[in-house]
Amino acid sequence: MSHDVGGEGEGALPAARIWRPWLRVGLGLALLLAALALPLRPGPLADLRFPVEWFWAVALLALARGRAFGLLAAVVLALAAAGTILKLADWGTLAAFSRPFDPVVDRSILVAGWHLLSGTVGNAAALGALGAAFVLFFCFVGLLAYGLSGMRRLPARARRSLGAGALGGAVLATVILALVRPGMLPVSAEFSAYAGGKLAAARQSWEAQAAFSREVAVDPLRDRPPEGLLAALEGHDVVLVFVESYGRSALENPLFAPRTLARLEVVQNEFTAAGVGARSGWLRSPIAGGQSWLAHGTMLSGLLIDNQTRYESLLRSDHRSLNALFRGGGWRTVAVMPAITMPWPEAGWFGYDEVLAAKDLDYRGLAFNWVTMPDQFTLLRIGQILQSTSQPVMVQTALISSHAPWTPIPHMIPWEDVGDGQVFDAQARSGVAPEVLWRDPERVRENYGLSIDYAMEAVGSFVQRFARESVIVVVGDHQPAELVTGPNASRDVPLHVLSSDPQILARLDDWGLTPGMVPSSDAPSLPMQAFRERFVRSMSGGGHGT
Repeated sequence: MSHDVGGEGEGALPAARIWRPWLRVGLGLALLLAALALPLRPGPLADLRFPVEWFWAVALLALARGRAFGLLAAVVLALAAAGTILKLADWGTLAAFSRPFDPVVDRSILVAGWHLLSGTVGNAAALGALGAAFVLFFCFVGLLAYGLSGMRRLPARARRSLGAGALGGAVLATVILALVRPGMLPVSAEFSAYAGGKLAAARQSWEAQAAFSREVAVDPLRDRPPEGLLAALEGHDVVLVFVESYGRSALENPLFAPRTLARLEVVQNEFTAAGVGARSGWLRSPIAGGQSWLAHGTMLSGLLIDNQTRYESLLRSDHRSLNALFRGGGWRTVAVMPAITMPWPEAGWFGYDEVLAAKDLDYRGLAFNWVTMPDQFTLLRIGQILQSTSQPVMVQTALISSHAPWTPIPHMIPWEDVGDGQVFDAQARSGVAPEVLWRDPERVRENYGLSIDYAMEAVGSFVQRFARESVIVVVGDHQPAELVTGPNASRDVPLHVLSSDPQILARLDDWGLTPGMVPSSDAPSLPMQAFRERFVRSMSGGGHGT
């Protein structure tokens, strides 16, 4: 008598032999349920919905035979694995950059994500986390495949019963979703909607990339150049300062606003005493959480650069940056970039006469974890540039003391004591290690607020000491990550334009800016890509820009 577990002789088999296939299949179906029910972002378990797709997958797998079963199981396994990868990628990009993962344009985001993770918790911890993630994922896929393939070992009658029950559940759940108001019952077709949304997003990304190739070829400042290009700024040095992670939340979120607003009030009073006027408003950054170079590219090109593919297309174009326009107007253009520690061939597109990367700034002190040097040292080098040249200079910089991991936090010292930066070594050794800080989200937020306070104190002190006669544009590059701001935060960043020349500030009267260092909460938010053309036209010829 045959004892094939797929036949009718199973009653003569030991109980363990009977239940073993069921345990195997149960493992596979549980893992499939977990993959399909994985939410779009971490949240309470009470928010989970039972995926109707699970019923359909179980029914089809149970009823399929032979090659059809093998093909169907492979498709289900591939969809479950791909959906899990994409959802976890969404979790990561939502946490780091406040947006879902885009498989079309985010090919290089792995590098940016690695720099963010390793800069926050250290290389060893980052490698450990990455290795553990790979091991867990491959174990998940292997166990899922093992469990689903066990369906073949179930008795034929049991497979038919399982298939019929699952099919009935699939039909009932589908009818419920079609006839009952969504949200009333804990069932959903979220996985199907998610997959369809990803396909639609991919198509839109391809179309957007094709449209960008046409956008980059159009430049109003080349096709319709203003008369007297940048004439209002003639004889003035111009300094464009990006402040890392300086977002609207720093001024309006109750966790940070009291300290930031108090600092801005102090800076404004100091500017008033020094004869420096200020106008402030909001720009809408294309990004949040990271990838600062995309914001820099957006502001300097006048084009929306919200992903790496667009950035690379921009660098291959002959579109002129704001720096190049100043260079054509007679300014010497300098980039002071303390975060650049590797070769930076992209600099060629921007039109700099000189690039001072981290190694070129001659900082001899210790790094502040990922941050190569404190903002005060960077600003000292810029002040020395302004004082050492007779030709008007346009300087672009990115201050990085407010970049994650926000530990340790520098503090200001007398400018004459800065020297080669070794005086900061004691500060660099202070504070907790990043891996300790990031275990406590409240301390992370506290340190973020402290870093913004330091950055704006440094900017205010720099303007008074080195740049009273210069025109300074201070702008945040993006909001910090959701861990700091909470979900659904605005992408707005503060903009401050500083000058001791009232006539220059008057040219911005039609921008809707607020006098002083604190922009009004109801002031208009200008897309960051609009700044280049509007600023150039405002500072050209004899009239105000439009």
